[in-house]
Amino acid sequence: MDKLLEIKDLSVRLLTAYGVARGVRGVSLEIGEGEIVGIVGESGCGKTLTAKSVLGLHNPERAEVGGSILFRTKSGETVDIAKLKQKELQKIRGKEISMVLQDSSTALSPIITVGRQMEDVILAHRDIKRPEARETAAGLLESVGISEPRMRLKCLPGELSGGQLQRVCIAMAMSSEPRLLLCDEPTTALDSVTQAQILELLKKLSKERNMAVLIVTHNFSAVKRICDRVYVMYAGLIAESGTAEEVTKSPKHRYTADLLKSIPTAEKKDRLESVAGSLPDVYGDISGCPYAPRCKSACEGCLKGVSMTEFSPTHFAACIKGGDFGG
Repeated sequence: MDKLLEIKDLSVRLLTAYGVARGVRGVSLEIGEGEIVGIVGESGCGKTLTAKSVLGLHNPERAEVGGSILFRTKSGETVDIAKLKQKELQKIRGKEISMVLQDSSTALSPIITVGRQMEDVILAHRDIKRPEARETAAGLLESVGISEPRMRLKCLPGELSGGQLQRVCIAMAMSSEPRLLLCDEPTTALDSVTQAQILELLKKLSKERNMAVLIVTHNFSAVKRICDRVYVMYAGLIAESGTAEEVTKSPKHRYTADLLKSIPTAEKKDRLESVAGSLPDVYGDISGCPYAPRCKSACEGCLKGVSMTEFSPTHFAACIKGGDFGG
């Protein structure tokens, strides 16, 4: 599979009132054309910062981004997004790469109709007139499963359900036919049935349009449902990566295993296990395995430098235990 996006040794340092926060500490990952990849982990582990870096959405006055973000455009040219200026980024944002934000209710203006907002986005990326943009918007709503699309275009966001609003946001993101769609917790505010519908919609759109999708989530159930591959993040680092089946069925990092134990399933009758402790201080340095202070299987070797170990051609983990967790 041809690489569409390749992130190498990405670091994001944020200037705050309390000092320099190290949100991302050296992340490397890749996404192939038409592939669905998940980044999973606890809140605060650097997932969203990584996704926003792909679109250069950090405030340049408060964020220092290191490493490279190589993206292959529709023209076949490979560009390093981390080194592009704002004017050059505008040629990629929305056109080549689109993003669906976590809360659809705040992504849309509450006082402007859905149709008008969709038309404005379409007109920003296409050289067409407004009547044609309206027809395009109706077609996009229909493609994401919204019934009576022309009537919905006349609605204000407050007149639609949470699931419908998320579909509208996905439709807007699809308006320029992007090669890569970034989804930041796209199902967080939705009920379980609607969550499943949105995930299946993303899977369907990816297959139909050969569009790559990067999903940021804390939900391993979502990963199991639609992802081809997954990266598990912890403390701004990649703890484990592999195919969705490898990581969920045979985790090689204790952090991944602990996250999986906290997921409710029909088979689990006992009380769910929680992950004790908290993430390391984002303002401090990390030596050895960052999960060691919370890990039940930690040993003296974990306090030293831990490198990625290959368990299969597609499965890697930064854990010296390698699945042999004991307790």
